[in-house]
Amino acid sequence: METQDTPEIVVGAIICNGKDEIFLARSKKWKDRWIVPGGHLEFGETLNQAIRREIKEETDLEVSDIKLIDVKESIFSKDYHKRKHLVFIDFSCRAKSSRITLNDELQEYIWTEPNKALQLDLNQFTRKLVEKHIKIQKSKDNGLV
Repeated sequence: METQDTPEIVVGAIICNGKDEIFLARSKKWKDRWIVPGGHLEFGETLNQAIRREIKEETDLEVSDIKLIDVKESIFSKDYHKRKHLVFIDFSCRAKSSRITLNDELQEYIWTEPNKALQLDLNQFTRKLVEKHIKIQKSKDNGLV
């Protein structure tokens, strides 16, 4: 069995398109639940470099307007395919294009309105991220941010 002696840092992002829909994809690693793109921070890489690289690798999208949203942790989540301690650093960003090519880590994707996303079978960490994104957007709409 694989052992882990330190937490692993992973980045993820809510990607918005021009209609303010968000990108979600299904992942076998998360029991076929819907997730946002992301992955491990590599040694010597900045967080912005990591999120751009992971999104490009998983979706072939280029992104801009990257903003930190939240930091969460997962200690031995039953939803994940391996026993891991993960620290999620989550962002929001904008897609520069609409052409998507998924890699083999993701099975299918959708663009959906954030409120409709909450009706999907999201993993627990993606659900919290979408909820936070909605809260931030409401604050912006009300002129509070």
